[in-house]
Amino acid sequence: MAFDSLPLIAAVALFGASVAAWVLAAPLRSASRLYLRFAAMLLAALSVTCLAGLGDVAALFLLPLASASLALSSLARFAQPLRSFPTTAALVTSLACGLAAMLSGIWILALMPVALAALVIVAAGMNSMALVAALSGVAVFAAGLAALQDAQTGALLFLAAGLLGLSRPQLLRSTSKAWRGTAVP
Repeated sequence: MAFDSLPLIAAVALFGASVAAWVLAAPLRSASRLYLRFAAMLLAALSVTCLAGLGDVAALFLLPLASASLALSSLARFAQPLRSFPTTAALVTSLACGLAAMLSGIWILALMPVALAALVIVAAGMNSMALVAALSGVAVFAAGLAALQDAQTGALLFLAAGLLGLSRPQLLRSTSKAWRGTAVP
């Protein structure tokens, strides 16, 4: 079995981004850190399954759950953490969509939670004026679209970029209400 070098590089990049996100999440509050590390673990598993040749099936299951976890992490970090019932409902719904997509073979079922999570990430990043976090939401959405089009290498690289963008420390934060708006405390 011959390996193509580009998918191998993309899988190693996603695995490295997952390890880096795990380490970079250490100073974050626990509400954000736990979901970010959970997403990093799921995406590391996705990179390993891609190397084993099971990436298409594993992406149907892991991508919705990882994107929902990234959305919950970004909400806890950049806006306000959700209570336990909405958090559980979001994770269970994304898991159910992933399982339904895997059993039926209909990719759009797995893409719906990814698209919704990407919108939440963009909104939370814009709420806190964190441009990199908002762009990470766009990268997560692009990863879902790339997985839908069987562009596994692109999906892995977009996921690595989104994961690193959400895990990096936010360097600047506006303290002026003129920049933040009145909705942010």
